[in-house]
Amino acid sequence: MSRASDQRQLGVVESDLYDRAAIARLRRASAAWREVEEEGGRLLPGFGALLDDLFCALFKLNVLIVPAAETSASTELRRRVLAGIMAGPAYQALRLHTLLDEARAGLGAVLLGEGLLRAVREERVLTSGDVLDLWRLDEESENAAEKEAEAAVGRELAGDEEDGDSTAASRGDPARRRPRPTSDPVLRDAARAAHLAARAARGQREQKHRQVKEALERVGSRLDRSLLAAAAAAAAKAEDLPDALASWGRGLGASGSHDAAASVDLGRRLADNPKLKRLARVFGRVREEALAARRRVLDRADEELHEIAPISSLEDLARLVPRELVALAHPLLRRDFHRRLLEGELLSYRLRGSDARGRGSVIVCLDLSSSMSGEKEIWAKAVTLTFVEIARRQRRRCHVVCFSSGAASLREFDMNPGGRYEVSLARTLDLAEYFSGGGTDFVAPLDAAYELLGRREHRKSDVVLITDGECEVPPAWREEFAARKRKRNFSLYSILVDVRSSRTETIDALSDRVSRVSELEADTRKLFERPRRRRAA
Repeated sequence: MSRASDQRQLGVVESDLYDRAAIARLRRASAAWREVEEEGGRLLPGFGALLDDLFCALFKLNVLIVPAAETSASTELRRRVLAGIMAGPAYQALRLHTLLDEARAGLGAVLLGEGLLRAVREERVLTSGDVLDLWRLDEESENAAEKEAEAAVGRELAGDEEDGDSTAASRGDPARRRPRPTSDPVLRDAARAAHLAARAARGQREQKHRQVKEALERVGSRLDRSLLAAAAAAAAKAEDLPDALASWGRGLGASGSHDAAASVDLGRRLADNPKLKRLARVFGRVREEALAARRRVLDRADEELHEIAPISSLEDLARLVPRELVALAHPLLRRDFHRRLLEGELLSYRLRGSDARGRGSVIVCLDLSSSMSGEKEIWAKAVTLTFVEIARRQRRRCHVVCFSSGAASLREFDMNPGGRYEVSLARTLDLAEYFSGGGTDFVAPLDAAYELLGRREHRKSDVVLITDGECEVPPAWREEFAARKRKRNFSLYSILVDVRSSRTETIDALSDRVSRVSELEADTRKLFERPRRRRAA
């Protein structure tokens, strides 16, 4: 394939195999990229190729524009959009964040694409007639390409050559010399008809191309203003996103950095959601305070070595006797080690004693009633997400029950949908965005938490209630709840969000310990210290 035809397929910005592979990964794995591409494809022709060009313009170190003669006429809009965006200072500011970074270049392309769609759809930069002309130009370009291919086949069958090729074909290899024209009148007539059809298609394409260029020149100033505004908005969003991406990405249970597609989806979700970005800042602070409070030089359970016995679980591998570990240094004994591991014959130290701390999952009841709106909601969710992260670090599962008034208001979020300890980032963002409003009822969420304690995966769990305390419960239910705590041997650990108004009477009566968010300003140990399980009576 020639360079011109190759670039005609790829776009107006020169790209290499690495660029195209990165674009293919984003298109395959990023929901945000596919959503914008699908939406733009319904409005403007070649919008998917425009996203590819925008990515290359943001990602590549040296941005080279392919000459217009080497691309199809249908790329006129893409050329005009790229010229308008790259002419402003916001493009250079945006490239400071996206240069050689697949994730941020992909996010920048998505944000710029959305800005263009917004300008076309809402600001009426292009009329419906202009958009229709773009679609017709795209159709005429495809039709002209097909007719030219048919004409080339007709010339080959008839033994004719294109103008300018006869001299080259008559020299050199005899096999490449100009073939003898055919004497079949049917083939010659077909070739002549195909040639005339291709000429007519080229004429129609050139005519429509001129109309499109005139339309783009007519709206040039408005289009430039819209493109510059879109680039400035994308640059402003991209500048604020790195810290939020780090907080939501690596701070919420992700082991390491996300791939480019996941970062694009996350960044797109954060871009137009000020609550998520604000929550990310508060969560980052609370998380660091919590982890600092939980770092202790000596933190051991009340257990002692009791005997040596064959391993019974994966946890016993951490307590293998030294003789078993020595076998790993010998190539033959290492095989025997693997065999004995599979058969459960390895010896390890067995512990005896009781760990007073809960090692089941963490069940968080989060109050999202109307009284929790605003600053209270941000702090409550920051504390909730901190417990999610602490549970992950302890290899524990976390289940969040959001409530307001009544059982119908309950919405549960299993933060570990995979059945292990990894936290689902998508589910975390759904939790961060969710807010129900309404009144406050402690009965329904605490009943739901008690039902969860009966499941196998939530046995020996800690129950945390995060609320501003503005609720009353019936005295009979309060006594029943105290009996349930004794029966299932669990404690209720409450956190009072006392950012503005708050009440403590009800949660003081229900809880085994009450901490306050205001204690973050003083002693964080009381808020996030390890809860102790009550001893059975």
